[in-house]
Amino acid sequence: MTIFLLLVFFLLLLPIWASLTTYSFFWYENGWKNGRTPEGEKLAEMAFRGFLSSLASLAFITLTYPLGFINKNRFKPQVLAPGPVFILTHGLFHNASGWLLFSKHLRKAGFKNIFLMNYGSFSTSFENTYEKFEKFVLDVSSRAPGRPIYLIGHSLGGLLSRVYAERARGENIPAAVITLGSPHQGAKLAALAPGKLGSSLIYHGPLFERIESEATGLACPGLALISPVDNMVMPFEAHMVPYEGWVYSQTSPLSHTAMLYSKPVAQTVIEFVKTLENRR
Repeated sequence: MTIFLLLVFFLLLLPIWASLTTYSFFWYENGWKNGRTPEGEKLAEMAFRGFLSSLASLAFITLTYPLGFINKNRFKPQVLAPGPVFILTHGLFHNASGWLLFSKHLRKAGFKNIFLMNYGSFSTSFENTYEKFEKFVLDVSSRAPGRPIYLIGHSLGGLLSRVYAERARGENIPAAVITLGSPHQGAKLAALAPGKLGSSLIYHGPLFERIESEATGLACPGLALISPVDNMVMPFEAHMVPYEGWVYSQTSPLSHTAMLYSKPVAQTVIEFVKTLENRR
């Protein structure tokens, strides 16, 4: 009983600690200088709303995280219905359970072909993770020849999706890439991330120098959703893809993880996809 209570206490404490820590960094980065986000009381109010959304989303993640391992073990790509195909990819240290609500919104909008990419965040590198991602996308594509494929990624998942689209040629080019809170130029907090993969995401680090040197642009539409109070991707400019052609959409004040569970965020993505589908 004592062990159980300690476990419950730890699970309750973890979201509070993580939210306080990351929003302290956010305020240090943004609270005392001019930037893209408002200053003064308005910024404080927005950051507080982000902090509350962080508490709620991290608590939800703690409860649902085990579901990602169930999906990982049971997942078999299969196209279920006519229409476009979606590949959803989670961020660093998360798993496919993060798409629990987002995929529900997609299905409610009439999209049935939804595939969840799972990858490990430890004992790996960006290129090794990218190779698994590329293999997964090509596997799904082979099961849906001629179908438009939309790559949607949160955080690192969005960066993987973007790099795939930049490297893709011919029939492998996706219909669009949509990123949620992705560190397109890295993030300063990656300096504190454990593991080779996490630390490689440092702002303007060697990984991003290499990605940018290889990037020739995007052969499909790109949409990047950005929260004005993202507590993980800092500085704000790190959200921007370093070349023209992307559409940027600012969300309401949400934490980095809360973007996954926001219905307005999902609706923005759905509207973007429907607009592209109507043009076909």
